[in-house]
Amino acid sequence: MVNLFRLLGLPNPSNTPKVSRSGREGQSEPGPRPGNRFHDLGESRWADRTERVTDRPIRRVIYMQPDDLHRLQMDGIEGNLSMGDMVIFDLTTLNHMPSQQSVCSRRVQDLGNRSGLPVFSLNEDDTMLMVAGAMMRVDTHKHRLGSPALDRAIQND
Repeated sequence: MVNLFRLLGLPNPSNTPKVSRSGREGQSEPGPRPGNRFHDLGESRWADRTERVTDRPIRRVIYMQPDDLHRLQMDGIEGNLSMGDMVIFDLTTLNHMPSQQSVCSRRVQDLGNRSGLPVFSLNEDDTMLMVAGAMMRVDTHKHRLGSPALDRAIQND
């Protein structure tokens, strides 16, 4: 069994000696005190360590809604889709305007046709539409979303 504390670089609490609390009950200042065996995870050394271990994201999720004039501003979205970004279009603000909602839905479908990517509906009303970016895998049977590099991790489930 893997020791979680050791994996994270933290001391094991079952191995640390208990410090008597005499004389400390009157303190009300928050945060770690000298002599405590706790790590302050707000220190810069922990943030630096996390930054080294964590990979930088290379893809984004773009959330779009119609503007004040009930139009979708889709300038440059095709470039984002070609880089692998995912776009979610939220048309729920147009529920009171079915014709404008239909126009925006057709524009999203045209975007998918031009870029060669399928458009997925995320709800029964077809008001939440998703276009997965290039090289993004969408499993419609198991409802999983990811990239081809994650295929091995998904097969191990």
